[in-house]
Amino acid sequence: MKAIHLLIAMCFFALFASCEKKPIDENIEGMWKLEQFTTLDDGIVHRDCQRIFYSIQLKIVQIAEKQCTHKYGTFVGHFYLNEDHSQATMKDFRFRESTGDSGEDVPVERLLPFGINSLETTFDVLKADGKHLVLQSDYAKLEFISF
Repeated sequence: MKAIHLLIAMCFFALFASCEKKPIDENIEGMWKLEQFTTLDDGIVHRDCQRIFYSIQLKIVQIAEKQCTHKYGTFVGHFYLNEDHSQATMKDFRFRESTGDSGEDVPVERLLPFGINSLETTFDVLKADGKHLVLQSDYAKLEFISF
């Protein structure tokens, strides 16, 4: 009888232990500090706020300005990688509210300080080693360090 109870308990714990979500790509997912972005048309390097962060987890991205006076805001969007993880798409940005989003779309002008100029942006992944992340769209090259 004890063996049956022990077996049931082991199955129960194994079931819950396997429910943890694993990263899609450990070299891309995580908390990233935007060091700078360079707009490709004019070559201008933007370092307006040294406290801009991107948080990427599974299929969600959150971008936020922390402790700067610009009041850029905090936004939540969808994040997708292609099959070989050579491209990442960010889209459907909404204003952050409490533990989710407000349901209100973010105007593209509010995304410009984050190096994004479109409501749906596809980036080439130029570098992703877990410590550094470099993404490039047709608008800008974004350079991050792991935080």
